[in-house]
Amino acid sequence: MFVMTPQLEVAIAAIQTLSLTERQQLLQILTQSGSASNSQLDLKALSAQFWQGISLQQLCAAQSPITVHSLKDLAADFWPPEDSIEDFLIFLREQRQEVR
Repeated sequence: MFVMTPQLEVAIAAIQTLSLTERQQLLQILTQSGSASNSQLDLKALSAQFWQGISLQQLCAAQSPITVHSLKDLAADFWPPEDSIEDFLIFLREQRQEVR
């Protein structure tokens, strides 16, 4: 059994969001021969593909965006209950005065 590095875990998580076609393209890129001339051609082809862009429909299919119906959907409840916003604002003002 092997242990995955954090970088590999992040890469795998990113791959999960790709469409089947994109996964196949990635697999092709990773399994191609490693010769320098092929690598240069691949980079040129990928660069050209990158700058061509894709349609909005293709982008939506690849990223599967969600629709936000309310700003409340984006709200996060992360403020510690033992800290008041007033204490934070006082601290912030003090820090800004020290910088001046």
